[in-house]
Amino acid sequence: MRTGTWLWNGLTVGVVLAFGVLPAMAQSNPVFVPLPQGAKALLYRPDNNPSPQVGVLTVHRTGNKFTALECTELSKRGFAVLCLNTRFENNEALVEFEKIPLDVKAGMEYLKKQGVAKILLWGHSGGGATTTLYQAVAEAGPSFCQAPNKLTQCDSSLAGLPRADGMLLIDAHPSNASNALRAINPAVFNEERPDLVDPALDPFSPANGYNPAGQSHYSPEFVKRYSEAQAKRLNRWIDRALLMRKLMKEGKWNYPDNDAIIIPRGNDRSTNIFAMDTSILCCTTRPQKLLKNDGTIVTQVIKTVRPPDTSRAKMNGTFGDGSFNLGGTRVLTLTSFLSANAIRATDSLDYSKIDWCSTNISVPCALKTITVPVLIAAMQGHYFISDSEYFLDTAKSADKEFITIEGASHGLTPCRDCEGGPYNNSVKNLFDYVAKWINARFPANSRPTESSGR
Repeated sequence: MRTGTWLWNGLTVGVVLAFGVLPAMAQSNPVFVPLPQGAKALLYRPDNNPSPQVGVLTVHRTGNKFTALECTELSKRGFAVLCLNTRFENNEALVEFEKIPLDVKAGMEYLKKQGVAKILLWGHSGGGATTTLYQAVAEAGPSFCQAPNKLTQCDSSLAGLPRADGMLLIDAHPSNASNALRAINPAVFNEERPDLVDPALDPFSPANGYNPAGQSHYSPEFVKRYSEAQAKRLNRWIDRALLMRKLMKEGKWNYPDNDAIIIPRGNDRSTNIFAMDTSILCCTTRPQKLLKNDGTIVTQVIKTVRPPDTSRAKMNGTFGDGSFNLGGTRVLTLTSFLSANAIRATDSLDYSKIDWCSTNISVPCALKTITVPVLIAAMQGHYFISDSEYFLDTAKSADKEFITIEGASHGLTPCRDCEGGPYNNSVKNLFDYVAKWINARFPANSRPTESSGR
């Protein structure tokens, strides 16, 4: 997400505000907060209440949160919001996931110094794994992220993390690692010749059910072969990376510290077949709450309304620039691959066949430890409805809730191309519901002003 000129003007005003030259109006003029190790944040406060007692910290792994919707939408509803960018902002290739909790810790401590008594963590998309790792370690200590079965471990610097008081998982996915598992193209049989693919596993072959013009229909037999082959290919890359790390430690590799990992036809938007066949990972397994566009709540089996994505065949075989949206190639380093992009599994789509605790970047693993209240919200116009229901089933917390927002896109705004629309109220409905949920548990917060529709 790119920041515009207006944001830098806002930052200038925010720095002035931080030194107390102008009155604090941080909802409209957020305060810039430099943090250690290159992390940074913007503090948004309600214009009508500069000293709220309840705050929300929002963070991703690499994303820019400075202009995220939650920053303004939650602050206008009465909450302090710290929108935090980690030291790895826009730099997936250098991520060391186990260092990110230190950035979150700095943000937590900053909010406490502002007089915020209760803090909730907001994990949207990949922020779910970031916030749940933090909270699991805060509750259980570093032993949580030091188990010998983990592909990478944390160190003792994560001792004594201040605990958050609640968790908000907003269209979160299980982890960047499980995204990698579900996106890798298993039809590649020779990593040196990614232009050659096995026709029996080619997700872009009409013979296997692909439709380049609309909804694809893959048979259950193909889906099973495909999802198992995805796990096998990612496991081969993990084995290769572990061997590289071993040889580095023995002084037998080209470099002593790190090296490139380049996975052709393996990027996040590569070949996750549920994007092309929307019947896969489409639905809840049982009736759940749906917050409808008109503001009412019904309980029913929930099915995604997203359209199929027909763009992936074109990009899959390209190198691109290694980014999320451009190209089919995943460009990483050994460290970032093992810490944030790898997970052991024998089937990419069977929750019981994924070793969720083989990595520290895992919402399901962390939720087995977290005891504070958890709100899970899925967006009906995206991929993560099934995942969100699995979070509900996995979570240890005695106070846990799951709701889906009708017609909302992954960005929380209305999905314009989804079936059954129009859906005009997703932003208002979501944030009104979140505010009500928070205020019911932390009533010390000042009463929010009435929200505006969007």
